[in-house]
Amino acid sequence: MKVNILDKQISLVNENNVWMENPSKSLQIVKQNNETLLLITPNKVYTITCLNVNHETKTLTLLYNGNKFNASISEPIDEILKSMGLENALTPKISDMKAPMPGLVLQVIVNAGDTVNKGDKILVLEAMKMENAIKSPTDGIVNDVLVSQGMAVDKNQVLITFK
Repeated sequence: MKVNILDKQISLVNENNVWMENPSKSLQIVKQNNETLLLITPNKVYTITCLNVNHETKTLTLLYNGNKFNASISEPIDEILKSMGLENALTPKISDMKAPMPGLVLQVIVNAGDTVNKGDKILVLEAMKMENAIKSPTDGIVNDVLVSQGMAVDKNQVLITFK
């Protein structure tokens, strides 16, 4: 696997649950627990804290000596797909947003043609006297909004489609 941190790319191989720099093996990374890594060099051992791991984007936020660093990981399959121009082949394509429950549409926040990011609030649905913010399941462009304010919807009814 390859790790990119501070614009430097390091190739690592796994040998007996220890990640080693390939081919020199002068740098080793050992997982101490779920939040702590030990970075072992020939002269020193560094303790690094993992603040955030995003498995979907293969990124992590690391903390060392009070400073935060972002790192990205690419595995061999990522490199193969990238070389073939298919870097997004493993990302699921979501074409529509369905109602998670029956309810009443209180507010539609997006329109056809709007660009949305995953997690953006796209509409508000009232169910059992509670307002529920419905968020975009994907990055994309809104193709069509199939509901309007005041409309009653059933569970799994398509509310919005994406391009």
